[in-house]
Amino acid sequence: MIYTLETVERITHISKERIVFYYRHGLVSPIEVPEKTDLFFDDEAIHQLRRIAFLLSEYGINDEGLRAVSSLISEVERLRAEVRFLRQKG
Repeated sequence: MIYTLETVERITHISKERIVFYYRHGLVSPIEVPEKTDLFFDDEAIHQLRRIAFLLSEYGINDEGLRAVSSLISEVERLRAEVRFLRQKG
């Protein structure tokens, strides 16, 4: 699905300003919608924002820590997908 910034704010309970902050700092990626200049997000972005909210609420991680942890989690997920692919292939 494709969500507007306002819808993402409602779904995640994260302010539009904070979502834009996370986008500008590379923590969440919007999707491109041809001929539209607004920000739009998909289910993966919703997942990323919920993960960020969890890390903030459970561990009180600051913005620098969020970047580091998010990067590590993304790398782990990428490696897991690669392992699944290699297991299916071979």
